[in-house]
Amino acid sequence: MKRVRAEQIQYAVAQYLKRRQYVDTDSSLKGTKLFQSTEELAAGLTVQTESGCANVVSAAPCQSDPQQYEVQFSRLHSFLSETEISHAQEVSSLLYPLFVYLQLDMVHCGLKGAVDSFHARFHDAFLHDGEQRSVVEQLRHVVTAQDVAANPKLRSFLEHKYVVHLTEPAYSYLLRYLQSEDNSALCRVLSTHLQVEVTASRPTEYQLYGTTGGSMTAPNSVSSSWAGVGGAEGGEGVEVPAGIPQNEVALLALQDCIKKVHEGPPSLTTICFYAFHHTEQMLNTAEVSPDSRLLAAGFDSSAVKLWSLRARKLKAKPHQADVSYIHLACDLQEEEVEEEDGCGSEIKMLRGHSGPVYRTAFLTDSSGLLSCSEDTTIRYWDLGSFTNTVLYQGHTYPVWDVDVSPCSLYFASSSHDRTARLWTFSRTYPLRLYVGHLSDVDCVKFHPNSNYLATGSTDKTVRLWSTQQGQSVRLFTGHRGTVLSLAFSPNGKYLASAGEDQRVKLWDLAAGTLFKDLRGHTDSVTSLSFSPDSSLVVSSSIDNSVRVWDIRSSHGGTPPDGSSSELVGMYAGNTSNVLNVQFMACNLLLVTGTALEKAEP
Repeated sequence: MKRVRAEQIQYAVAQYLKRRQYVDTDSSLKGTKLFQSTEELAAGLTVQTESGCANVVSAAPCQSDPQQYEVQFSRLHSFLSETEISHAQEVSSLLYPLFVYLQLDMVHCGLKGAVDSFHARFHDAFLHDGEQRSVVEQLRHVVTAQDVAANPKLRSFLEHKYVVHLTEPAYSYLLRYLQSEDNSALCRVLSTHLQVEVTASRPTEYQLYGTTGGSMTAPNSVSSSWAGVGGAEGGEGVEVPAGIPQNEVALLALQDCIKKVHEGPPSLTTICFYAFHHTEQMLNTAEVSPDSRLLAAGFDSSAVKLWSLRARKLKAKPHQADVSYIHLACDLQEEEVEEEDGCGSEIKMLRGHSGPVYRTAFLTDSSGLLSCSEDTTIRYWDLGSFTNTVLYQGHTYPVWDVDVSPCSLYFASSSHDRTARLWTFSRTYPLRLYVGHLSDVDCVKFHPNSNYLATGSTDKTVRLWSTQQGQSVRLFTGHRGTVLSLAFSPNGKYLASAGEDQRVKLWDLAAGTLFKDLRGHTDSVTSLSFSPDSSLVVSSSIDNSVRVWDIRSSHGGTPPDGSSSELVGMYAGNTSNVLNVQFMACNLLLVTGTALEKAEP
């Protein structure tokens, strides 16, 4: 009964195909199955839906017809050999790896008859090259999967992907061919065993890796290589074909290059200097926002000024509309006047403090600004509306410094009242008090993980505090003057401190000891900053110089001026005072200071 039912269905399908003018439907249905597994159905649908895309290479179903290996390869070989298009000659580099992998696939499937016919028909095309001839001759004696496993060279083909470099026109040419007819066997080999790397331009005759046997790459040849599957290296004792770089050799060469970069002399950084003119010695601090869009400065006049570092002018965002307010005609006229005057300006003046502003600090996302003043307060400025939205009070004496944690969860302040305090933006009172210094706490800095806080004091010491517990966990002594600046290395291993004794000291946080003592400045050091890779530390001083130090090792003798051997660069300009140094991305160093005014005749 089931058989009769199946025949009826097959007859109905055949009649439908004939009405649709499909030819030879009877013969095509004889070998078809009336049902498919989920894997075959999914693969078939994937090929049908994505055959017009580049995914045709990776969406081929399993091959079940032994004759299709030979038919599809023969069709590709004839297609490439009978045309004189340059793209076809470039794609011809795929024939050799396709021949090898198709035959190995047939051996794996146990198709002995198909293997013999396939090898006898196409092996002559690869006897001109010595390396290819060696592999083809070994394939002649391979009949079972055990023979492949016993052959190191053939086993290396299966353990690695064969990399072929094609230009974009050639790759498009290949895809158009694969989409033209049924090339499922070729697609499966391309997706499983080959890695096609598309380049924007045609590969040159230069070869990145050395070849064995003195072989050279021809100017018009397509370079190819091995790529380890899943990042694995090539097996030991496996002979890799000439012209194909060995994974292990390439990896060692890459590691050697990385080691030379890490241990060799660093490349000097690029410096961008922002100079303030006509400040009349009233400028106390200057800082660039993390996104390099704004420059903030604090003055003795109790004002904070903002400059736009881009072509766009500073313009406050419109306030939220009050839906409970009824707008009248006069209100509309006033709003129109405000819009006309609200075209923005290059400078914004932020007023709120009643004393000199000693430090400013941007949030990590540059959405807000903190400022501390002699009036014992800290103010938060919203950089969307350029207004003071929060006032933090708690210190009883002038606040010298303020610093924001890496994720802008907390901020810390230091004061003349000999304390440092921990704050959160949502509360106007301090969360922690750090008491222990015997004099003014002049600078404060967060550790990259926000779990520790460093403070420098007029008592010539540096302390490391536990942020949450409020306890002092490290005490660093050795400075001979007030500590004015601190900086943590981005990797969290070192703390740099400097001040009036003209020395830059690096402390090993794990050991709690002095790591390096850098000398060279001739006046008080005002600012410190580490490079993103923690290899360089930059210091600025009242002596109008910016010095770059390599803390990894020394790369030469002692400089003539008696500076430490770690000094790799010094920059000086027409400045009267360097206020701040900041390392940014792309090895860019931003320096702010006051310009040297020319004396009037």
